[in-house]
Amino acid sequence: MPKFTIDHNSTQPAPEAYKKIKEFLATDLDIRKFDPKLSCDFNDGAMSCKMNGSQFKADMAVAAAGNGSKVVVTVDLPLMLTPFKGKVQETLQKKLAKYLA
Repeated sequence: MPKFTIDHNSTQPAPEAYKKIKEFLATDLDIRKFDPKLSCDFNDGAMSCKMNGSQFKADMAVAAAGNGSKVVVTVDLPLMLTPFKGKVQETLQKKLAKYLA
């Protein structure tokens, strides 16, 4: 499976950023266009999430970074979805920027 990683820096404190990302992953429909069967397993103590679906898998973690936070998302795409890598990456980057603005 091809993997790619998205790093996003935010000025928001890590707990606030995690809360907003949790809301995004639970409610946003755009990410579910790629995989309607996407499920999220949140670990509030570690401020992380494992996402599993029929089309792809991903891990997300939020950590404190200076006065803000850093969000790291690692996505595993099956080989047959490699052509959609750019679209998945672009959508995730836009959504992180929107929710963590």
